[in-house]
Amino acid sequence: MEKYIENAIANRRFFRQIAETGFLEMQTTIEIIKQLKNMGFNVKYGKSIHSKRLGVPSNEELKNHSKHILLDDVDFDTSEIFEGYTGCIAEMVSPEKGPSFGFRFDIDALPIHETENIDHIPNKLSFRSKNENTCHACGHDGHIAIGLSLCKYIADNIDNLSGAFRIIFQPAEEEVRGGKSIDGAGATDNLDYMISSHIGLNQPDSTIGVGSIGFLATKKIDITFYGISSHAAANPQLGRNALLGAASLALTLHSFAQYSNGMARINVGTLHSGNARNIIAQNSYMQVEIRGENEIILNDLYDKLNNAVKGTAISYGLEYKIEIVGEAICFETKYPEFTKYINSKLNEIGFKTTLNPRLNASEDVSYLLKSTEDKGGKSIHFLLGTTLKAPHHNEAFDYDEEVLTRGLNLYIKTIHILLNKI
Repeated sequence: MEKYIENAIANRRFFRQIAETGFLEMQTTIEIIKQLKNMGFNVKYGKSIHSKRLGVPSNEELKNHSKHILLDDVDFDTSEIFEGYTGCIAEMVSPEKGPSFGFRFDIDALPIHETENIDHIPNKLSFRSKNENTCHACGHDGHIAIGLSLCKYIADNIDNLSGAFRIIFQPAEEEVRGGKSIDGAGATDNLDYMISSHIGLNQPDSTIGVGSIGFLATKKIDITFYGISSHAAANPQLGRNALLGAASLALTLHSFAQYSNGMARINVGTLHSGNARNIIAQNSYMQVEIRGENEIILNDLYDKLNNAVKGTAISYGLEYKIEIVGEAICFETKYPEFTKYINSKLNEIGFKTTLNPRLNASEDVSYLLKSTEDKGGKSIHFLLGTTLKAPHHNEAFDYDEEVLTRGLNLYIKTIHILLNKI
């Protein structure tokens, strides 16, 4: 196991340095593919693994980002990756017949400037993000590392295993854009099992959360108001103030998350408007998210949002556009006994576990988990407990690298449990 752990730590530190946001994970995808090909995997990538994508960066963003990509030792076509068709799927089949396993690891980072605090371990050990406005502040660098070490283990031991192995390196989990696209292209077809995990998320240190629940359905929404600019002193009556409309809407939206039949969340994350203090703001742009513990709550929130936007536009004399740029569904397994079985077997071999931990967040792996079960397979999601240096989505986010050992061991042992070798 030692060589796989060393590999995981090295990869974690490497991918931390090249952090990239959703559908811009070009260098990340290329480096993952290079490693997978060297291991002997059949690798699919580009348009073939995607369906309709939400929230794709503009052509200008894609072009500008691609200018900085290094192509050393690349012997495959990267043109579709440069179009934002990021991520890849690796497959390997054992000579011995057996079940079909699916594993999903997300690969994107967040648009956050990583802290420059000298006590921050990535600064001390010189593996902080080199992309100044992007940081792996949610643990996906660790997910990539565990996934690649799992692939190395599978490749090294394929003759002693049985069945087929499909490892999905999914882009654009943040703002929940990549899961639906990958799932829509058939990523879960013919799978007997889908297995995934997340580092942290309030799981106690040194424990494994088995069979996560509390996946919140969500929609990520961009709202644009179109007004009329004018002189703020000489002719304010001729203007239509998009900034005031957006500000009013922001306050209104935050009053909506009140339900007695389940958890609801709403957040206005950004609001951009105006050009100068003496000009009535012509346009405004807002990034909003809504979340619900079930689809009924989510749909009700979305209806309220649409009505509020329309009402605000009428009140302030504005035009508007509402665009969904990301979404995820709830997930609750059809097979709770399967979860209990995996939990008991993990306990037997020495893992400290928590059964059915609550995620209380949105994760677009929900599409892959649900579609696997809808097609006749079984799914399970784990939480990997660790000590965090700062909360998720914080500039100082970091974790104890021991979680990489625990996570990799969990995946390997789960394979052996499902192959009846434990």
